[in-house]
Amino acid sequence: MGKASRIARRQSFGRPVRTYRQTFPLWFHLLFVAMIVVIVGATAVNQNLGIGTKVWGASIPLVLLVVAWWLLCDVRLVLCEAGLVVGRFFPLLSPYVIPYRALEPRGVTCVSDVGRLSAVTGRSFGSTLFYFPQSRRGLVFDGPLPAQARSRSSVVAHGFDTSTDTVRGGKLWAFAYRGRPEELIATLQQRLVAQQVPHAEQLAQVALPERGVGANRDEARARINGFAR
Repeated sequence: MGKASRIARRQSFGRPVRTYRQTFPLWFHLLFVAMIVVIVGATAVNQNLGIGTKVWGASIPLVLLVVAWWLLCDVRLVLCEAGLVVGRFFPLLSPYVIPYRALEPRGVTCVSDVGRLSAVTGRSFGSTLFYFPQSRRGLVFDGPLPAQARSRSSVVAHGFDTSTDTVRGGKLWAFAYRGRPEELIATLQQRLVAQQVPHAEQLAQVALPERGVGANRDEARARINGFAR
């Protein structure tokens, strides 16, 4: 049983229905490839080291590099039967857990340039933002405050929390993903309706079609459902 399934069972969310992984820009992965090349090259050309020393000298930093890549890249949005799980799934880390009843269906938006969300809203960071400035397709939704969605308390994590920014006093969450927005919204709406979440039948109508986040804060308020300021 995977981590998503264990968390879903522990939270009484039922089984995972659909999983989306956060998309990363090409330069992010190329950066790790470049570091691997440097490490291997530096040990290989050193004539003062024996074969065994070279192997060990390269293996330790390579293992640490792979672990760092795994830690940073294992970010998922998992739609379960009764709620969603979003965040980092690396061992010892706890993603956020959000029951569907904590969502506002009229505050969901599919965007084509989620990486620009920070620029137009003035949020340079935030614990509920899962994208890069170069990210394209994304899902933005009005959810609970991060402190309410944490399955485990963390003083460090609270330092990245920002103030409420939705009409109903909740928090904007954003996740960069690959796939068709119509499929994601159809799956999400099906689960919201099954949980009898108010206004779930309006989800597809307000979240689609996919749109840009706008050029400034005023346009963002008009295009991103539920955004208060």
